Amino acid sequence: MTINVKPETEQLVQEEIQNGHFRSVDEIIVEGVQSWREKHRSKQMGSEQRRKAVEDALAFAKDKAIPLGDISIKELIHEGHRL
Repeated sequence: MTINVKPETEQLVQEEIQNGHFRSVDEIIVEGVQSWREKHRSKQMGSEQRRKAVEDALAFAKDKAIPLGDISIKELIHEGHRL
């Protein structure tokens, strides 16, 4: 496979190899791809965890509903932020 990069990118890669941070261009590419995958896997897991937390909270609220009278949940939340 042939990869074409800008001169600035080539200079950056050469500097990283010369500074001993990597042994080869291949190592830089592998490290970059692995980092990208981990970053995006973490983001996906985070959004899945948030979705699950919201689902759990809604299920809890539905099962444990407490009559609030004339105050809405939104107003109650805002009241809590003022404390």
